Amino acid sequence: MSRYDDILHRERPASKHPKMDLGNRAKIFAPFSALRGFDIAVLTKAKEKSLMPRAELSEDMQLILERKLGHLSPGDAVTITHFSLQKRIGDYEVGSYITETDRVEAVDVEAQVLVLTSAFIPFMDIYDLQGEVFDHGATE
Repeated sequence: MSRYDDILHRERPASKHPKMDLGNRAKIFAPFSALRGFDIAVLTKAKEKSLMPRAELSEDMQLILERKLGHLSPGDAVTITHFSLQKRIGDYEVGSYITETDRVEAVDVEAQVLVLTSAFIPFMDIYDLQGEVFDHGATE
């Protein structure tokens, strides 16, 4: 007779505690962060380092953009590169440049805004516009 023969074939005793659901049980094994918020602070600093100042467009580039904006009509597909302001330090503006492809809903000359299906982009933030509508040589 071995040491555990008397308990080997018994049923497990019922627990006094309620059974934990799987969602809460998974939290037990989640990684522990000794410095709460440190990972977010590191990511924020990395993002700040990737910020760049707003580029000043030459007069020629501004004229080309104005012509391109004049040729746009609702429904046109455009790829736009625009400045997204993150911080203003005095007169110094820093942010990032975003390139996205979307459809034009309207070109509001009075409000100086390009209205896309997913965003309102002020004319002063536009760095570049590309699209099939410009490939016909009408803007250059």
